[in-house]
Amino acid sequence: MSINERLLREIRPYLNPRPALSEYDLSEDMISPFLFQTRSFSSRQRCAIEIVRRIMTAHGKGNLIGTVIELARVEQGIRELEPNQRDHVVHALFSFVLGIYVNEGVLRRFWEASVDAFQWKLAGLFHDVGYPVELATKAVMGKYVKTINRSKEQIGIDTPDIRFPTDFSGLAELQNDRNAFDLIQNQLTDWNLNVDAEAAYKEMTNSGQANHGIVSALSVLYLIDLLYQKYNPKREHRDIIIRKESTKVNFNQTYFERDVVSACTAIYIHNLADEWFVNKKIDRSRAPVAFLLKLSDILQQWERPNLRNPAGLSADLFDIHVKGVQLVLLADTKRALIEKMRRDIRSTLIAPDVQIVEQHTHVP
Repeated sequence: MSINERLLREIRPYLNPRPALSEYDLSEDMISPFLFQTRSFSSRQRCAIEIVRRIMTAHGKGNLIGTVIELARVEQGIRELEPNQRDHVVHALFSFVLGIYVNEGVLRRFWEASVDAFQWKLAGLFHDVGYPVELATKAVMGKYVKTINRSKEQIGIDTPDIRFPTDFSGLAELQNDRNAFDLIQNQLTDWNLNVDAEAAYKEMTNSGQANHGIVSALSVLYLIDLLYQKYNPKREHRDIIIRKESTKVNFNQTYFERDVVSACTAIYIHNLADEWFVNKKIDRSRAPVAFLLKLSDILQQWERPNLRNPAGLSADLFDIHVKGVQLVLLADTKRALIEKMRRDIRSTLIAPDVQIVEQHTHVP
């Protein structure tokens, strides 16, 4: 059984023929063509975008879909400059589906933790929307700066290398004189993590290379903050129902503070270097959405095409199941990739009950 077949079979109880009745706003009819279609990758990408649009429109957050569309467009256009880069639009939806399986099948059942469905929609579907910026700094700015510095060395003058800082601080300025770094830092402190949000941002800006996790988090938080400003400008902690066509959206400030900030904080840290987690790793009992995002992001390695491998690794090479209280990923792929996944988990997560087994054996 391929991992895609496994995931659909296991999450079926949490789907619904009518997605509006599903906690995840997802139906089997929506996700099956994405999981099993045999058309071109561009077709699968369009399918992913449409699914994300339908999910987020149900929450009145359809404005965010423009970021996903732009991510798809930029990734396609930049492949000539960065031939090794992998997709992130399709990956986000795969991560979302994998996260439903982990959330319902392990976190909630055995690990005494769980992630709110709305938190997971934001974190799982939008954790890579800032990737075009990272690609641009790598493929365009990075190559340009390397050319300048190489020319400097050829001239023979001993002077520090040139770096072009990347500045996205405008995204941190929220409505009502609030600052995104403060909100994210408060959440990190509550999660008992040693990550300094502003220091991580400054490290990124000084490096001259964007970190897509930081950019994604600031972008999503900025846009949703604008939506709350439109529909709940006083930021009242009461139900404020906005009806749009057949959907009802609640802009209670409680959901912003509890769900939106948590999801964006998880996005913010999901691509930080391991050094930020040396002393305190992500604990699922304290930070379940951050744990779920990082774990799903690490494990989702199948069907991620790049220019050198247009099809990506086949879903048939992977399977996943629960053994006792352990989550086991089976992988028939290069040992280097398996070791990288294991290393990424060990260095960032408290997850002794997650196993990656090298020999692929089908589980009935």
